[in-house]
Amino acid sequence: MGWRDRVQENERGRGGERMDFTSALLLVRISNMGLGFHGCVVIMMDDDLSQWITLPKYSTPYIKGIKDFLENAFPKFSVGDEMLCPCKNCRNGKWHTQDLIYDHLICHGPCPLYANWICEVSSKDHRIDIERAENMGFEDSFTFGDNLDEMFHRTNDTTGPNDDAKKFYGHLEEGKQPLYPGCKKFSRLSFIIRLYSLKCIHGISESGFGDLLELIKDAFPEAHIPLSFNAAKNVIKDLGLDYQRIHACPNNCMLFWAENEKKNCKTCGASRLQRMFMSKELSELMLWHAKGRKKDGKLRHPADAEAWKALDARYPQFSSENRNIRLGLAADGFNPFRTMNISHSTWPIILVNYNLPPWLCMKQENLILSTLISGPESPKNNIDVFMQPLIAELNELWEVGIETYDALTDHTFNLRASLLWTISDFPGLAMLSGWSTKGRLACPVCNYETSSMYLKHSRKMCYMDHRRFLHPEHPWRLDKRKFNGQIELRGFVNHFGGKKPEKKRKRQKNKIKSNSPFKKKSIFFDLPYWKHNVSRHNLDVMHIEKNVCDKVLGTLLNIAGKTKDHIAARLDLQELGIRKVLHPVLSSDGKHLEIRAAIFDMTNEEKDLFCSVLKNAKLPYGSASNISRCVHMKERKVSGYKSHDAHFFMHYLLQFAVKKSLKPEVAVPFIRLGAFLRGFF
Repeated sequence: MGWRDRVQENERGRGGERMDFTSALLLVRISNMGLGFHGCVVIMMDDDLSQWITLPKYSTPYIKGIKDFLENAFPKFSVGDEMLCPCKNCRNGKWHTQDLIYDHLICHGPCPLYANWICEVSSKDHRIDIERAENMGFEDSFTFGDNLDEMFHRTNDTTGPNDDAKKFYGHLEEGKQPLYPGCKKFSRLSFIIRLYSLKCIHGISESGFGDLLELIKDAFPEAHIPLSFNAAKNVIKDLGLDYQRIHACPNNCMLFWAENEKKNCKTCGASRLQRMFMSKELSELMLWHAKGRKKDGKLRHPADAEAWKALDARYPQFSSENRNIRLGLAADGFNPFRTMNISHSTWPIILVNYNLPPWLCMKQENLILSTLISGPESPKNNIDVFMQPLIAELNELWEVGIETYDALTDHTFNLRASLLWTISDFPGLAMLSGWSTKGRLACPVCNYETSSMYLKHSRKMCYMDHRRFLHPEHPWRLDKRKFNGQIELRGFVNHFGGKKPEKKRKRQKNKIKSNSPFKKKSIFFDLPYWKHNVSRHNLDVMHIEKNVCDKVLGTLLNIAGKTKDHIAARLDLQELGIRKVLHPVLSSDGKHLEIRAAIFDMTNEEKDLFCSVLKNAKLPYGSASNISRCVHMKERKVSGYKSHDAHFFMHYLLQFAVKKSLKPEVAVPFIRLGAFLRGFF
């Protein structure tokens, strides 16, 4: 006998009295357990969350539900004696009194988008009373099966928002209220965030911010704003926009966090990831890498990269859920003060969400500021100490996951995340990876086969022999004159991969001296999948372009302090015995050295032409900043440009400038360099 037949039979047994769907389904479950009709558990419900709002609008349960909703909603969501009306016509967009909203809900019915919310608010002060029949002899701990509780407790169902999502949506709805009745420019939430932003920008103290709130409330009694700084901060905190301050030892040796603190620390990164799925549009975009990406073998997105594919192949359980998030970590240091003579360093650690399409993943609103390290100096190798909370959370997101509500499917799921790689400049790579980027073994690709030498006069390390990366039949491999005076027959360097090598140590006077370029084991190896990542640490191309641009412009224009063609460099060439035409010579009086002009040296007229090309370039709107402000015609130099300006210089402008002012044998390599860099983008 099917469950519908059982319902009909039970209705006939009760003299034709109609039962609601939930009670009938409960009877079926108990009948299937062999208890029979007379052994059922009677459940008294004041209002059935899944039923009353679907009943006819003239029915008694529907009218009672609307009254309960208005009684519970008005004390919390009203402004004055009005509230947003959730009927079909108003759609939560018009303000009305309680009586008028009652009439609208009875006449027009509720808007389907707000039906679940109306049910929840109406049942807020109601409880489910469970009574047992007199002849029942079961224990209080008796249950009816795996899914019975889900029929009566809607919050336990994976369909619909979970508790965190409900709380978040509740705060959003509350924040959408106008600042005061009739206000159209500001909502309560937008005004609080705007005011809080001004506090941060102008350095208003907490007490001053609280006094300002009191003054606004006294001047505008109808304004719906918090009365204290803590109340305003809690509004922002409940939306997941807060931060946690974790103190560190002055010597950067430990954090006062986790077991070293009385209370456990929590970070807000996971909640930011959950928020991605609380919007239907954004939740759909989070699946772009799997459903919207064009898969033709070309590299357009990190999902096309070998690192992404290798992680998916090794961990199929993780990759089977397209909503699981792949992250990148970017870190760099800067001085937040405009006067650079102040000793201070700030290191933001930012997470990049690669599930999003490429035109969105790098937008400011989609970046997650997970950690902000601020102090009098750079954390250097001790940066791992400050990343402990982040790594702990990444481990939890990988091994356990976090229950997340997906607005697109209206279900909750277990969200997991993995870290694909880090992005930094070259000094930052040393801090994150543990590989020293200074000294004889500075190259993380060549590692122990790095070709390096110390330049005696320039007092720095120089890294040579790049021709080994050329094709075996490339003519430059046999060119002695233009390079180091030797031919190059060696092959490619095997990429350093896998696990961290064992350190070779020597004991000298009770001190341990290490010959390994690794100065530490990176904290990223605490992630169980990190050792299997194909590309663990990446360099930021724009940082490299900025450095190359500085050296090129400084050398071509012979800018003091920035040119690489100076007396020390010429003496090093003489020491190496190469490029004899560039060796310095004694002056006629024999008291000082003179250097001959190199092939790339320009006259003042050529420098003026070079600078005028950059100065007068007309660029499309929005493609770059005002580059002409960086060109100083009188001093014949270029300075004050940013990383993106250097990016634009190297890709588009430098080729025109060198073609106009330099010889072809010098201009052609620069033109090819620009084409090579454009190939990355």
